[in-house]
Amino acid sequence: MNVTELMAQIRTEMTGDLEKDIQHLQDIATDLHKEENSKELLEAVAEYAFSLMPDNARDKMVEMTFVNGKRMDQVYGEAVKLLESGDTDGSAALLSAISDKIAEKFEGGSVKWFSFRNPFEYHMYRYLYPDDTVFDRAPFDFAKYLAMYGYVLLEQRKALDAEKAIERAIKFNPVGADIRFELAEINKFAHNQERLLKVCQDTLPLCTTADRYARVLANMGFYCYVASDYDSAAVFYFESLRFEQSKAVELELQDVLHRMKTFGMKFAPPTHGKIIDTYEKYGLTPPPDSRMVNLALTLADSARQHGRIDLELMFLRTAYDMTHEAAFRERMETVAAELQEQQNTSGT
Repeated sequence: MNVTELMAQIRTEMTGDLEKDIQHLQDIATDLHKEENSKELLEAVAEYAFSLMPDNARDKMVEMTFVNGKRMDQVYGEAVKLLESGDTDGSAALLSAISDKIAEKFEGGSVKWFSFRNPFEYHMYRYLYPDDTVFDRAPFDFAKYLAMYGYVLLEQRKALDAEKAIERAIKFNPVGADIRFELAEINKFAHNQERLLKVCQDTLPLCTTADRYARVLANMGFYCYVASDYDSAAVFYFESLRFEQSKAVELELQDVLHRMKTFGMKFAPPTHGKIIDTYEKYGLTPPPDSRMVNLALTLADSARQHGRIDLELMFLRTAYDMTHEAAFRERMETVAAELQEQQNTSGT
């Protein structure tokens, strides 16, 4: 989809009710993150949403979210480009300005703001924190912005400042596993073993894809290696490779096995019982988390009942990504074909 096609579609969907239209544009923006050209599409949606606002609302938006005379998302894009070009300090300066604006306008007040990346994260939060029902959607992805700021601060070897930025990012998206990976890196850098273990324990239940499982388990392999628990380190590295092949993790595993051999320790591919015992030893439950799988399936069924087969497909994909169950893949293929037929029919 290109910008022209997207905007033509959006204009036909506007109702004239500003609140509903802005909400709809926010929903569209959430869905666009999966598109290859998501950056230019999101830019077009943001500009269109801004143009719809009356003058007083536009002035308020400028006050709340503009940095250096530009929309926050535009400044973030500039910061990313600077980082990619090797200008870490320049990137940090822009991200610092974004951080200050977020702190000034969106933290410490009576309103709680969240920046969930997709509908499943929203429902995850509602499931895990059922008593927390009063919150609002942040106008931009503050969690991503602050997580990037933390990454850049760590690149500058400012570990304490980086950790503070990441902790703030987590508050804007408590169920986002990717943000917590940055926190794990900070604690590895700071040699904070106790905190690293806690981060892994908190992150694994939030993971919804095999590559994320693999990353947590690789971090656990690192943790156990540093703690000289080589047998457990090998088990976790084996488990990480089961979920995703990685040359780096293979090398880490070989290093552990070499170290064990040096100490006269023997290691065989772990049995199922040994794997379970190793997880339990460190307060972990083998993925996937059955609660999240059941949540995804429940949401898929609900979406079907409400005629939202696009959401049904998304929730089914989430369930499949967590399990790789053939039955989920088959249902996805059926729903995808139905959705394609629906789109073809509406386009004629």
